[in-house]
Amino acid sequence: MQLFGWMGTTRPGFTIGDATPQDLAACGDIHRESFSQAWEDGTLAAMLKTKGTVALVARAQKPANHPVRGFLMYRTAGPEAEILTIAAARRARRHGAGRALLEEMIRRCLADRLKEIFLEVDSGNEAAIRLYRSLGFAKVGERAGYYRHGERTAAGGGETGNALIMRLDLAD
Repeated sequence: MQLFGWMGTTRPGFTIGDATPQDLAACGDIHRESFSQAWEDGTLAAMLKTKGTVALVARAQKPANHPVRGFLMYRTAGPEAEILTIAAARRARRHGAGRALLEEMIRRCLADRLKEIFLEVDSGNEAAIRLYRSLGFAKVGERAGYYRHGERTAAGGGETGNALIMRLDLAD
């Protein structure tokens, strides 16, 4: 039985594979250009050493040197997976890198017979929310003021955004 109508589709222009230690610097650069509260250098490598954590990269099929255009990091625990982060390089956004990464992750979770996938997304990130919904994720909760936008000063400051908690059910 096929659970998802998009299964088996291909995303031209990208190949998806496991991240190598050599990819982590490029992943860090992509993370910094994608998030105002980016993780510090070494965080991705440290997280990848944690049991159950997997990092996938989307590589451009052209040019020949196959640069990393996006990455997704997730961890599994028991019957579920949690997306820790996903980001695409600016020039790869809206070209299918994020979708290709998510589809590969979902395929792997199905193969591992996991029951569900969770993620958190900034409620203001409409493009990401549309992508997640198109793949079957549904909102199951919300955390008020979870994301901080802008610089925090001694007097406080910086706007906050809510985190939507979304889940994809993989079980029949």
